[in-house]
Amino acid sequence: MILLIDSYDSFTNNLVCLIEGATNKDVVVLHNDTVSPPDYHVFLAKYINIIEYIVIGPGPGSPSNPSDVGIIDWLFDYFKQNPANCVPILGICLGFQCLCYKFGNEVEKLQNVKHGQIYNVRSLHESEKLYDGFYGKLLPSVRYHSLFVDINKMNSEIVALAVCDEIEDGQTTQILMGAKHYKLPFYGVQYHPESICSEEGANLIKSFDSIAVEYNVQNRHSELNFTQETSLLVDHLRGQINKKALVEGRYQSCESNVFVSAIELNFSEHQVTPIDICDTLVHETGETDFILLNSASTPGEWSIIGLPEAGKSEIITHSVDNPQNVKVQMFKSEDYETISLEPSKSVWAFVAQRFADNYISREVIVNKLPFSHERTFPFLGGYLGVFSYEEGCHVIIEKTGKICKDETPDLKLAFVERFLLLDHLTSKWFLMCVSSKSDHSNWCSSFANKLQELYHKRDLKAQLGLDIKDLLSEDQEVHFDLPSEEVYKRQFELCQEYLHSGDSYELCLTTPSKIHLPSTIKSWDIYKILSSKNPSPFSCFMDFDDVVLISSSPERFLSWKEEDSQKTIELRPIKGTVKNTPEMTLEGATKLLKTPKEMGENLMIVDLIRHDLHQFTKNIEVTQLMKVEEYKTVYQLVSVIKGHLETDDFHGIDILHSSLPPGSMTGAPKKRSIELLQNIEELQSTGIKGGRRGIYSGVVGYWSVTDDSDWSVVIRSIFHYKDDKENTESHKLWRIGAGGAITVLSNCNDEWEEMRLKLTSALQAFI
Repeated sequence: MILLIDSYDSFTNNLVCLIEGATNKDVVVLHNDTVSPPDYHVFLAKYINIIEYIVIGPGPGSPSNPSDVGIIDWLFDYFKQNPANCVPILGICLGFQCLCYKFGNEVEKLQNVKHGQIYNVRSLHESEKLYDGFYGKLLPSVRYHSLFVDINKMNSEIVALAVCDEIEDGQTTQILMGAKHYKLPFYGVQYHPESICSEEGANLIKSFDSIAVEYNVQNRHSELNFTQETSLLVDHLRGQINKKALVEGRYQSCESNVFVSAIELNFSEHQVTPIDICDTLVHETGETDFILLNSASTPGEWSIIGLPEAGKSEIITHSVDNPQNVKVQMFKSEDYETISLEPSKSVWAFVAQRFADNYISREVIVNKLPFSHERTFPFLGGYLGVFSYEEGCHVIIEKTGKICKDETPDLKLAFVERFLLLDHLTSKWFLMCVSSKSDHSNWCSSFANKLQELYHKRDLKAQLGLDIKDLLSEDQEVHFDLPSEEVYKRQFELCQEYLHSGDSYELCLTTPSKIHLPSTIKSWDIYKILSSKNPSPFSCFMDFDDVVLISSSPERFLSWKEEDSQKTIELRPIKGTVKNTPEMTLEGATKLLKTPKEMGENLMIVDLIRHDLHQFTKNIEVTQLMKVEEYKTVYQLVSVIKGHLETDDFHGIDILHSSLPPGSMTGAPKKRSIELLQNIEELQSTGIKGGRRGIYSGVVGYWSVTDDSDWSVVIRSIFHYKDDKENTESHKLWRIGAGGAITVLSNCNDEWEEMRLKLTSALQAFI
């Protein structure tokens, strides 16, 4: 068994996968604070004889801070005092710094910090086993470190093995990249061999594995003892940190009593858009009794109009203000049931079980369809809704204040059985109803006839081209509370302090803006304006009883669907933005975005996402790495990461649960970055404790009853809480968030302008 000690880094699972792939041995991960100090001796005595070697992984912070390193500090002290009991150790990044520090070397701050940057590492010794076969060769490797050990100040206990050469103003400086203890079996590297852009990482691990095996044969052969009893110890140790599925086992499909009604609509003479249909519904009823997920540009391919039924469609609401309560009610009903969760159960487990109870296999539904379609339908009924940023992991809820007078809605899900689908690639419309409760065929026929009748009368056409000023009377005004540049600069400086101290590699700083809009202006009119000015692949309109979301997001967060008898997971992080102007071309944008700063930002999130996925599968591929994509208002640097779930141990919802908030909205390492951002963003949050983001930088999307799902990041979006503390009788408060990744290569003025550019994408509906 290999023990990997994790210091809450966001790349640890990539390292696990690298080690297991290179050695074909089991790796057990343990957080550095899982064992409390009084139990250190007991822990080591219990497990030392089944540990082949220890890998001390990367993480935020400093080796001189005990709270950052936990048991790592004690382990080095113990082995220094008891060299006969040594276990081989490989330290990576923070682990490397701990090795050097514990044997008397100073760990200092770099003048030129390197996060997400690729540098050539070269071995210093031809006979050194750790770099066997690579002497004289340059190894491209990714650096993520703010701290370093000065090779010119090292004592004799630590031997330099590898360096990278930094050239500045014609001067070459050697930065220590690899080292070992002169006598004990302790090795370390400063760079990250597990990064997607590091080469020869597997060979480094194989070399250390050989070193450890040789040491153990010569010094610990009689001590290492693997028995059935020790395998139980390994299982216990693994259980300290391993993920558990929200719902165990395979979903059981409802095979009987599944009613499917479906009609292909004939809108062939002139194009009908989702906005046309929704606008017609609004004019007929005066209500927005629909949920719209509208793919208004590539790479979106489908639009969904959910049609919840008054008094019948279930709505689930949750707030982190009262985390153990879930509210369940029927659409348009004022009556609701409050369900108290068990202390050990989360709202995620509640929703996952609710879904499992409603699961219907795609095969059952497709076999009941009266027609075939050349493309797979993405949604066949199920949940449409939103999860807020605060519903994600690592947010310290106790530090967040309320946005609303009562509880702030953080989760809203509507279970929809009636819906319309538009396939943008074939321009075909479908009206469907899928239910395990009752037959909706009469409604389906009646509604289809009504749409066809309106179509032939040419009444299915929305009024577009309006501006916000067209909706205001002469005495009405729109008021804006925009971010303070002075406060932003203070926040930027705080970010730089944490980036240079080693607490984070990247901090995705976001800023809130407020729009005080006359109460007479309808949310649907705002959506029409925004969608026409900023069409996007993940546009949406959701008007719930307590919150409205209008999104023009360009970023898919996570999708999952069945492909070749396995679940395929896809994430498309965006990092790097350039304004799309008449003068800007794709070639010009590519030159601006293919820079160390922008590519470093993107690379960090790619590595973070690989880590998130590796909790659930080893089968991961990066199918697109940092490609420039064009949108109406911006060019963006986009990567695509895919994973494949080959067993029923986990489901897509487990990955969503563990990956939220999106890494592209937090930075890395995720846990420490989220904690830091809560304090930093409080400065700009105008009275909201803990910098609460709310729906902004959460996710919105669908979860089909067939267990296919697609969620986008809530950016370039505006939202309104109907119980917002700042609503007045004459004005509703609408909120907008905007931000960007701050790295050590960031320039404050440039970041401020990029934030304003992103803000304008959503703000343009009001100016």
